[in-house]
Amino acid sequence: MWAVAFSLLAVVAATPRGPTAALSVDDVTPVVGQIVHFDASASVGHDEGKGRIVSYEFDFGDGTGTREQSSPMASHAYSLVGPKWATVTVQDARGNEGSASVRIDVQAGSPPTGGAPDLTPKSAYPIPAQPVEGQVAILSITITNVGNATAEAATIDVTDRRPNGTVVSIGATSLSASLPPEASVVVYSPTFVAMGVGNHSLQIVVGNVTPAETDVEDNTLTIGMTVLPATGPPPEGAPDLAPQAAEASPAQPVEGEIVSLSITIVNRGTVAAESALIDVSDVRPNGTIVSIGATVLLTPLEPGTTVVVYGPSFVAEGVGEHEVQVTIRSVAPAETDVSDNTLTVPMTVLSATRPPPNGGFSVDAALLAGGLAAAAVAALLVATWLLLTPREMEPLEPPPPEPPDDSPPPIRPP
Repeated sequence: MWAVAFSLLAVVAATPRGPTAALSVDDVTPVVGQIVHFDASASVGHDEGKGRIVSYEFDFGDGTGTREQSSPMASHAYSLVGPKWATVTVQDARGNEGSASVRIDVQAGSPPTGGAPDLTPKSAYPIPAQPVEGQVAILSITITNVGNATAEAATIDVTDRRPNGTVVSIGATSLSASLPPEASVVVYSPTFVAMGVGNHSLQIVVGNVTPAETDVEDNTLTIGMTVLPATGPPPEGAPDLAPQAAEASPAQPVEGEIVSLSITIVNRGTVAAESALIDVSDVRPNGTIVSIGATVLLTPLEPGTTVVVYGPSFVAEGVGEHEVQVTIRSVAPAETDVSDNTLTVPMTVLSATRPPPNGGFSVDAALLAGGLAAAAVAALLVATWLLLTPREMEPLEPPPPEPPDDSPPPIRPP
C-alpha cells in the first residue's frame, strides 16, 4: 500500500506544472469609454519546450472577452461604472493553464454642461478590398459624431483577427481636428501587411474621447476582409508613383474661401500600383504647416498612365504666398524610388474685401456723398455771408420830371 502511495507521489512530482500567468493594465481606474490596454507578456511558461505558452485568453469582467490568441496584448473600453475583475488565462503546449486577475474600477466620466460627444465608426473598408497575402494594405474609416457636443480628440484602435484566431494589433490613429455634432471625418489606419490567406475580421474601437462620452455602446465596428493567396512570384520591377501636377480651384482664393485641389498622379514604374495614400499639407506665409488631409488611390494605376484624384477641400487661411505640398506614400506593391514622391505648388491667398453693411454705403458712395455735402455747406456759408454783409448807401436820384399836360380844357355846360 505504501508502495502505491509513493508511486502516486512520484507521478505527481514528475508531472510538469502549468505556466505562471501575469496581468497588468495601464489604468486601473479608467472612465467610461476609455480604452484600457491589458498586458500579459510577463507570463512565464514552465520550459521552452512543451511548457512554452501558446495562447492567451482575456475575460474583461463585464461579460466580454477574447478568444484564445497568440498575442499577450488586448484592449477594451468599459461601458458601465463599477468594479470589474479582468482575467487572463494562459495555456502551454501541454494544455496546462494558469490565470491571473486584476481589479478595474470604472469611473463615471464628467460630461460637459449641455451634452457630450458620441463618436461611432460608421463604416470602414480595406484598400485594396481583397489584398494578396504579403501585400501592404490600409483601412479607411469614417467616424461620425452622433452626440450633441464637439469631440476635441479621440483615438481609433484597429486589430486584425486572422483566420487561425490570432489577434494582431494593426495600430492606432487619432482625430486630426475637432469633430462637431452630426459631422463625419475619414481617417486612415496605419499600413499593415496582409498575412494569412482566408477571411479576416478587422475591429475598430473608438476611445479616449475628449470630452468624455456618455454612450460607448456604438464605439466598436467589425468588418470582414478576405486575403487572397499569391498566385505566383512577385512581378519583376516596381511601381513609381509621382504627383505630376496639382491645381487649386480657385487659383487665387480669397481668405476664408473653400479651396479644392486636383492632383495628377503618374506611374513611372514598370509594375501597376494597386493602391497608395496621398497626403496634402499647406505651408502658410508665417511658416506654419497645416495638414489638409489625405486621399486614396482607389483603382490600380498601370505603368505609363495617369489619373486625377481630388484632395480634401480646405479653407484658405492667411493672406499671402502659400505652398501646397503633395506627398505620396504607402504604395502597394512597394516602390524602390521615392525621390519623386513629393510635389510643391504655390498658391496666393488674397485679402477679403468686406462688403458694405446692410443699409450703408460703399466707400465710393461715401466719398461722393461727402463731397456733395461739403459743396452744399460751402454754398450755404457764401449765401449767409452775402446776406449778412452790410452795403454802403448810395445818394438817391431825383425822380424824372412829369411830361407836360397837352390835353384840351374840359367843356363846361352853359
